[in-house]
Amino acid sequence: MKRASIFTIALLFAMFLFAAGCGKKADTTNDQNNQNQNANNNANNAANALNQAMGAATGNAAHKSAEHSIPSATLAGFLPSPSGYTGHEPSTSSANFNGIEWSVAERQFDNNPKHIKITLADYNYAAGLTAAYSMLANFSSEDENQLQHGEKFGSYPGWVQWQKKANSGTVGVIVNDRIYLIIEGSGGATLDDLRGVANSMNLDAIAKAAS
Repeated sequence: MKRASIFTIALLFAMFLFAAGCGKKADTTNDQNNQNQNANNNANNAANALNQAMGAATGNAAHKSAEHSIPSATLAGFLPSPSGYTGHEPSTSSANFNGIEWSVAERQFDNNPKHIKITLADYNYAAGLTAAYSMLANFSSEDENQLQHGEKFGSYPGWVQWQKKANSGTVGVIVNDRIYLIIEGSGGATLDDLRGVANSMNLDAIAKAAS
């Protein structure tokens, strides 16, 4: 997910939910009534999801923005080593944009053909980003191809996204309203594998580093 446009994506996501309910035209009066009702339901669901996310952002505004994000090297020290996988060297980066700092540490692990990528990113209370990620944690859907729902890891909110046929997906965790743990899996890594990585990490220590 692009760091510079997360909040825009959240807004587009809500608009997509609304459009999904409004985009189809019915051929009969009864079908039109059903479509109108579905459109209203989808619009309400989109509005509720966006309100929840924006509510999270408003709540985060009560936090005083940290003067600096956690150094990327410190974040790298929290990255685990999943059992049975060979790890590549961690990659770190940092930046500052109009007073909003971010630090990122990520590491890839292979157990051919399985792949897991773990990312820790600190955005020192960028409320728009938290709103977008909170939206993911508050949205649920499932069909024959994919599933998504919110899920807690320890005491921290998060979400899971899984592509059933591709057997790939993501687990995300929001730590202290500013640090985002993203665990991506593919090539045969299971959703339980990704959950296991999240649950193996010392999230409280990560939260303490941000306090």
